[in-house]
Amino acid sequence: MGAVATRIDESEVRRLAELVARLSPVQQRVVSAVADGFRAGWLDPLRWERYWRASDLSDEAVLGDAMTWLARRRRAA
Repeated sequence: MGAVATRIDESEVRRLAELVARLSPVQQRVVSAVADGFRAGWLDPLRWERYWRASDLSDEAVLGDAMTWLARRRRAA
C-alpha cells in the first residue's frame, strides 16, 4: 500500500501547529507518538480513532496509559 501524494495547504499546517501549541506537554508527546506510528505504519488510524473516542485525553492518567500503550505497540511492530 503506497502513500498518495497530496498537496498540503500551508494554512492547514499553521492551524494544526496552533492547536498543538495549546496542548499540555504530555498531550503533545501523545500527538507526536501517534504521528510517528501513522508515518511508520505500526499504528492503524481506525484503531486509534476508536480508542481516542472512548478516552478522555485531557486526563493525565489516561494520557499516561495512552503513552504506555503506544510504546508497547511501537515495540511490538
